[in-house]
Amino acid sequence: MDKFLRTAQWNANGLQIHREEIKLFLNQNFTDILLISETHFTTKNYFSIPRYKLYYTNHPDGTAHISTAILIKETIEHYELLKYEEDSIQAMSIKVKGFPYEITITAIYCLPCHNLKKEHFETFFQTLGPKFIAGGDYNSKHTIWGSRLTTTKGRELSKVIQEKNYSFLSTGTPTYWPTDGNKIPDLIDFFVTNGISQNTQTYNQFMT
Repeated sequence: MDKFLRTAQWNANGLQIHREEIKLFLNQNFTDILLISETHFTTKNYFSIPRYKLYYTNHPDGTAHISTAILIKETIEHYELLKYEEDSIQAMSIKVKGFPYEITITAIYCLPCHNLKKEHFETFFQTLGPKFIAGGDYNSKHTIWGSRLTTTKGRELSKVIQEKNYSFLSTGTPTYWPTDGNKIPDLIDFFVTNGISQNTQTYNQFMT
């Protein structure tokens, strides 16, 4: 494996129409892994990028909305993990090998209509193992990771992060720009990590 593992995350709001844009981004930024939320995929979708493998979830109701995906370079040693396909949380995970230890890499999307509690987040993170990077749209706002305000869901997620001694990686700037001009842009997309040593030299970035 290369010395550095470059991961990025992106809320696609429909992946199928962005193929050329993604190819350009991956090439220009030398990206090894792209975590994608809101693919809007179903079992009928087909999507491919040369030299990358695609893994994705579908919503339990089978319709084309939300869902997550991971694009990873074929040259990186890895294997697919069980999908997390709940009504409130969608997550696609893989296990990456080649470091001194294996790392779970996860693309996550938390539905905004569900009032997730601390226990929901705890249950999800426990499925990822002791060393993980989980990036995506948490739809959870808190000023500690750079959101404009703190919501109940963000407060519940922050409890888990603090109690479990997890870390988070954030741009500190808005990642969501609503189409409604009366709403204010805010930050809801970021990474949560655990057990990742700085010596692992994993780079993270955000696709806009």
